[in-house]
Amino acid sequence: MVLGQEGQVKFSLIFSIDEQCRTLITGNVSAAVNLECQICLGEFSEQISCEINTVVVEELNELFDLDQDRAAFVAVGKCVSLQDIVEDELIVAIPMAPKHRSGCAGYAARFSEGSDSKEALGEAACEDTYRPFSDLALKYKGRDRKEV
Repeated sequence: MVLGQEGQVKFSLIFSIDEQCRTLITGNVSAAVNLECQICLGEFSEQISCEINTVVVEELNELFDLDQDRAAFVAVGKCVSLQDIVEDELIVAIPMAPKHRSGCAGYAARFSEGSDSKEALGEAACEDTYRPFSDLALKYKGRDRKEV
C-alpha cells in the first residue's frame, strides 16, 4: 500500500496538562506519501494530514477510565516517543483502499475509445476477479442446500 520509505513529515504539537494532571498533546501532522492505487496498482502521491488530540497515560489500566472517544497513548517509563505518536496518527489517516482521485488513466487506456469507460471498467473488474470458490459453487449447484 505505502511505497517507499523516504519523505518529509511536518508536525506542530502543543503539550499541556489536562484536568486530571495528565499530559495532553494537541496539534496537526501532515506528510506526502507514495501509495499504490488499489484499482490500477499504479503509484501516486497523496498528501495525508490529521489532527492530534491525545492524552498520555502511565499505565494500561488508566485507559479504562477514559471516554471511548478519547485517544490515548501509554507511555513506557517517563519518556514518550514523538515518532510513535506521529507515526500512529499518520497510519490511521492513510486511506484503507487508496486510489487515484481523478481516475486511473493507465487502467482506462486499456479500453477502446468508442466504449463507455465506466461500463468497460466494471466489466473488466468482473473478468479479472479471482473467485476461489466458484468451482465449489458449480459442484453443488444442482443439489439441495440441506444436503451440503
